[in-house]
Amino acid sequence: MHETRFVNEIIDVLKQKLTGGSVSGRVSVNVRLSPFSHVGPDTLRESFKVMSEGEKFNSVSLNILALELPLKCNSCKRDTNIDKKVFECPFCGSSDIDIRMDKEFFVESIEIERA
Repeated sequence: MHETRFVNEIIDVLKQKLTGGSVSGRVSVNVRLSPFSHVGPDTLRESFKVMSEGEKFNSVSLNILALELPLKCNSCKRDTNIDKKVFECPFCGSSDIDIRMDKEFFVESIEIERA
């Protein structure tokens, strides 16, 4: 169900940025997806394909990139960024960590190559 919200956000951004409907040429949407998201990249791509059929976004492709999250270890006091699921500090192995996840997903940018 999360993927529906994410796809709707992508479609809303496309409608705002691509006023006037379809674009001749290639359009790539760069999105960031948290490694802790309940939605995987393949599910997001497939959902976008299905949900955007009624729109004029046939030439749009999704580039799904990992969202980096800040990790703070309460044991060794080190900070780092992670881009995959971890449950312990990569430095000391402690599980006493805090991972701040403000957003699970966002549209980072849109690239348009005019034909």
